[in-house]
Amino acid sequence: MALKKSAHALGQIPTPVASGCEVVVCRASFTLTADLAASDIIQLMDLPAGHVPVDLILDTDDLGTTGTVSVGLLTSAKDDLDTTASGGAAWLTGGDVNTAATGLRADAAGLRAMSRCAASQNANRPIGIKLATDTTATSGTIGVTLLYRSA
Repeated sequence: MALKKSAHALGQIPTPVASGCEVVVCRASFTLTADLAASDIIQLMDLPAGHVPVDLILDTDDLGTTGTVSVGLLTSAKDDLDTTASGGAAWLTGGDVNTAATGLRADAAGLRAMSRCAASQNANRPIGIKLATDTTATSGTIGVTLLYRSA
């Protein structure tokens, strides 16, 4: 398992926070430079303290002939998805990333989990993608647009 990080996760691009009751939108992406393996994690951004998720959109280039991903909050060690903290389930599971111009929304279980995701008032929480099955791509971009609001 390898941990990859986007520019947002590295702190090179700031993640916006809500200044009131509005929904905030942030897209973070990761550009592949080598083949990803099953169980690899891509940390995309942090869910700011005091915020809860509303919806997400996964977008990818064609990442090869195989490959599925799941999206949600990461554990504190950033080595897996934390389904408890995510509201009881990953926000997207089994997302197929092996076709060109893929765009997927959070699935039904993920939307339910988002509605039950408790806010952390004290800390930002990492959001990531976990590769459930291996991809064959060595290039391309994978990204998530997260919609969230203050709690």
